[in-house]
Amino acid sequence: MLFVDGVGLGDDAEYNPWVTEPTPHLRSWLSGLPLSRAAVGTHGKEVRLIATDTRLGVEGLPQSATGQAAIFTGRNAPQAMGMHMAGLPFRRLRDWVQEDNIYKQFARKGWKATFANSYTQEYFERPATRRGWISVSTATMLSAQVPVRYLPELLRGEAVYHDLTRRTLKEHLPEVDEITPETAAEHLTRLGRDHDLVVHEFFLSDRAGHKHDPELVRWVVETLDRFLGAMLRLRQHQDTIVLVSDHGNMEDLRVRTHTMNPVPTLVVGDVGAIEDGQVAEWNLCSIAPLLQRLVERRQKGEI
Repeated sequence: MLFVDGVGLGDDAEYNPWVTEPTPHLRSWLSGLPLSRAAVGTHGKEVRLIATDTRLGVEGLPQSATGQAAIFTGRNAPQAMGMHMAGLPFRRLRDWVQEDNIYKQFARKGWKATFANSYTQEYFERPATRRGWISVSTATMLSAQVPVRYLPELLRGEAVYHDLTRRTLKEHLPEVDEITPETAAEHLTRLGRDHDLVVHEFFLSDRAGHKHDPELVRWVVETLDRFLGAMLRLRQHQDTIVLVSDHGNMEDLRVRTHTMNPVPTLVVGDVGAIEDGQVAEWNLCSIAPLLQRLVERRQKGEI
């Protein structure tokens, strides 16, 4: 699962960088169309793009904490909290996602799930981290005692940094070499050989949407497109790639806030795991069950 923060399905317009910037690899998946609302549908036997509801029946702009909680648990976090919650989860939401999440769901079935992102030791020594100010992705991983990947694993190619290329890590650790998006895809794919589920989180897309920094926007689009192109080349027959976001943002550079737009669930591989009757009600809570169906179908030889 590739979780890409803050990318909605927007309009085919000049304010949508997923339309205006070159994305040759994404377009190759989507019958030549850009990643926008117009591309929703089935594209060949192994590609399906689904418009995914992020509102979940709760008023207000969709936000990161509850949106990610819905993705990582399969449960309606905004409804449970009574509102959309931004940023890092407060204690109540953090406890809620740690009760049950995709890692625990996989463990109960004897399946192996891992979080590919690497951390620095310094991150866990920060006062804020010690007080519990951690992301949903980190909270769910730690609750299920999934092994944490650090710098040694990253340098051995056994982890992937949040920005894929280690560009931002190099700003703090100049001795670390930057890598290409294609190399990051190789490292992530290698992890998939030993696990039933590999999760990676990329959040610079949300930052680019808030900052409206043209250079960062272009870099995010190009880097993700190259990374996804390499993931497709490296994908083996039984592998399925699921890309999803938590809320809209970067697809509409007219505003600096999140948007009400649906987000993509882009599935490349076993699209047969998605029943047509489910698509009309597809939302962020649909992701965790989908990931489990994909493993079940693979184990039964249905793909």
